[in-house]
Amino acid sequence: MVLNLLSADARQISGVNRVVVHVSQPSSLLDTTLTYPVKNGPLVLNQTNRNDLSVSFTGGRSGPVSIDIDVYDDTIPCKVGTALGASVPIRQGDVVAADIHVDALSCTTSDGGVDAPPGDAFPGCDPAEPGAVCAPTQTCQVNCMTSKGECTPGGTGGPGAPCAKNLDCAPGLQCFDYSGTGCGVKICLRFCNDDNACGSGGADAGQSQGPADGGAAASGPTSVCQGLVPCNGVNTAYHTCTFACDPTEVAATAGTTHCPTGLSCVVVGGMDQVDCACAAGSRQGKDGDACTGGADCAPGYICNSMADTKKCRAICRCDAKNGACTAANECGGGKGCSALTNETTFGVCL
Repeated sequence: MVLNLLSADARQISGVNRVVVHVSQPSSLLDTTLTYPVKNGPLVLNQTNRNDLSVSFTGGRSGPVSIDIDVYDDTIPCKVGTALGASVPIRQGDVVAADIHVDALSCTTSDGGVDAPPGDAFPGCDPAEPGAVCAPTQTCQVNCMTSKGECTPGGTGGPGAPCAKNLDCAPGLQCFDYSGTGCGVKICLRFCNDDNACGSGGADAGQSQGPADGGAAASGPTSVCQGLVPCNGVNTAYHTCTFACDPTEVAATAGTTHCPTGLSCVVVGGMDQVDCACAAGSRQGKDGDACTGGADCAPGYICNSMADTKKCRAICRCDAKNGACTAANECGGGKGCSALTNETTFGVCL
């Protein structure tokens, strides 16, 4: 089988130096992933260039096979294009040729954190307010490859909804790929220009934690406009709404953090600011394990410093008042929830 890679629309996909092809045929138990490094310079995918790659089969296979393709620019690194669910019929003894149309992806990753100095805003539409320029059914995507805000067809997915491409996300949102941070998760995130677009001011229930969706009380963390949107490793002026999730050890154990599947609720900035993110593989430490920072402790724990010693401690709901926790004690093992300096909502089990 010879596959010719073309761009799905007028946008050019350049800098491709690695192609990953997933081939499956459930009826024959075929399920394999093939990686093709580009040896003679990066590929440029448009609607005219031929970019052929060959896939061979053994065992006299025939019938339709399903093809998923991801293309990467490893100099960034970033996945810059994808094609999902192409069906190609193969015949024993024949060479079948097929055009595969690859959708361009914005080269962005999102990871919650405190605000950073503003970067550049691209010309074109405003992703937080697509209706000012785009049609009602369109969203405004941040395209890192063209350095533009572009009106593209929108969908219905709200914050935290799974997506394969920007077309799956409602106007004002974009599909963000967390694979660059180690998690095979793609979800819709809401763009924002200020906190009013997030939390109870406009975020969907899945992104705003409050009594209505079973989260923490209204005094707890809220969704804020501080999710960073980098392009090619440099932060842009754009932001997304964070997730007001539950970082406690009880929630992490029960799977009730209110994070999209595949992401973990972690503390970012101060203890009262949280977000759903891809937990690094180093996050293994549990109660009493030595640590040097939060990245050493498992979801549901933080690195707590006491008497010049740093250890991972379980996060608990505190609701501190006058330096003492007022929430019901949820710590196990005979421990109590202790307030932390300058923090009110959450504490640690000691």
